[in-house]
Amino acid sequence: MNENSYKYLFPYEKVPAHSRILIYGAGTLGQDYLRQMRMTRYCEVVAIADKNYREYPPMVVPVVAPEWIHELSFDYAVAALRGEASWNEVKRVLMREGVAEERIVCVFERKEADSVFLEASVASDSDADGLGCPEDVGAERLACSKARMSVALLVTGGLGDMVIQKRFVMEIMRLAPECAIDFYSVKNADFLKHLYSGCANVNLALPDLGSRYRENHKRYALALTIEACHFIKVDRWEREAFIAENEGADKEFVWRIDRLKEETDKEDAGISTPMHLTMMRRIYKGLNAYSGFNYNGAFSIADKNVHIPLDSDWEREFEKLGLGKYITFNFGNGDCADGSRIAKSWSREGFERVIALFKGRYPQIEAVQLGDKNAEKLAGIDRHVLGADFRLSFYILKHSMLHIDTEGGLVHIATQLGTKCAVLFGPTVEEYYGYGQNISIRAGKCHNCWGLYPDMNRCAGGMDRPECMHSITPEMVMERIGEYMESVV
Repeated sequence: MNENSYKYLFPYEKVPAHSRILIYGAGTLGQDYLRQMRMTRYCEVVAIADKNYREYPPMVVPVVAPEWIHELSFDYAVAALRGEASWNEVKRVLMREGVAEERIVCVFERKEADSVFLEASVASDSDADGLGCPEDVGAERLACSKARMSVALLVTGGLGDMVIQKRFVMEIMRLAPECAIDFYSVKNADFLKHLYSGCANVNLALPDLGSRYRENHKRYALALTIEACHFIKVDRWEREAFIAENEGADKEFVWRIDRLKEETDKEDAGISTPMHLTMMRRIYKGLNAYSGFNYNGAFSIADKNVHIPLDSDWEREFEKLGLGKYITFNFGNGDCADGSRIAKSWSREGFERVIALFKGRYPQIEAVQLGDKNAEKLAGIDRHVLGADFRLSFYILKHSMLHIDTEGGLVHIATQLGTKCAVLFGPTVEEYYGYGQNISIRAGKCHNCWGLYPDMNRCAGGMDRPECMHSITPEMVMERIGEYMESVV
C-alpha cells in the first residue's frame, strides 16, 4: 500500500460490519472501496452506481445507472467522493431513488492521519531495547547520530523471513563496511538482536508499533523497508548528501543503491499485487528467496548461506535436557485469524502416524517436539519442548539428526545450523523456499498457490483440506526419511 493509502480508506466508522452496501461512484475511490470490501469482507457490495456506467468495463459487481438504484436492496449507500463539489447533487440523486438520508454515507478523500503517539515517544519509547544499549534509547543513540553512512531497516515477516533477509543485509555490510544499521521491527526484536549479535555494523534493534520508523527514517542516509522475503522499498536515499559527507565514497555502493531504487520504484508492490506473481517472475529468472533480492543486478547474491549465532550460556540449558540421539518435529506454523489452520499445515494424524512408524523402526532414537507454547502436543513424542526460548531451540535443532516440518521458520534456522530437514511442501513454493541439501516432499497435482490471493494462508482452491497437503501420506514421509536415516544410524 502506498504512502497515500489512508486517503482511500473506506468509512468503516460510519458503516456497521456485515452491511449490504451500494457504492456511488465507479472511479478510483469507488474501486478502492470495492477492493477493501473484497479483501476484508467487512461489507457485501451489491453494486456500484455511476452516471457514466456505460464507460466502465465489467467489474466483479454490477455497475449500474443511478436510475436503477431504487430496484436494488441494500442497507447503506456509500458515496465515493474526493471533495464536496458534487456531494449535494449525489445526495439528491440517492434520495430521489428512495434512499433515506440517514442511510447515505460519505467521507471525502482523507488527509494523512495524525500520529497517534506522543511526540516524545518517537525517538525514545520506553520499551526500546538495543544491541549493547540500555533500554532508554534516545535520538543520540540512533545510528544516524553515530555514522555518516547510517541505515534504517524496517523488517517484516516471521523468523524464517528474517533469516533470509540477513543474506541481503550482509551485502549492505560488505559493500559499506563503515555503515551503522538500526533495525525497526513490529515483532521479534529480541530475535533480531540475537541474529545479528557479533555484527559490528548493527547498532540497535528497536520494536516499532507504527511511529518510530515512520518518524525517524528521514534522519538516515539510507532507509529501506524489507517486506518479508518479497519486496524492498527504498524510503530514503540521500545520495548527494551521502557522497558529499563521505569523502571517497564507494562508487560501487552508490551505484548499487541507485540501481536498487530504480528497480524498486518500477515494481508494483502494492497490497493488491499477489506475492505469487513476484515469486513466479523470479523463479522464471532462476532466482529464489535469497537471490530474489538482487533486483536485476543491483546486488549479486548467489548463495543461501547465513550465520546463525549460538549463545553459549544456553548450551548448559541444552545439556540439562540429557538428550542422546534424537530427531525433531514441529507441528504448527500458525493459525488463520478465525482459528482454522493455515493451508500449508499437515494433519495431526499424519504427524502422529509418522512418529509411530519412526519409533517402530528406530526405538532407540528419541522424538522431540519443538514449537510454540500453545502448540498441540503430538502423541508418541518422547520429549515435548514447547515454548522454549529460541536460543535453546537453536541448540536442540543444531544437534538433531533430522528435523521434520512443513515449510517455515524452524526449517530455515535448522538448515543454516547444518541440520538436514524433511520438509512437506504444498502451497508454498519449493523452488523459491527450498534447499538442495534437504529432503523436499511434495505430492498430488496442485501446488504453489501461496501468495496468489490477499488471503494467502487459505487454499486458493477453497478446499478445507488442501489437496496438496492431504496427498502427502505418512508412509511416503517415512519412506523418504528412512532412506536418510539408514545412512546415518
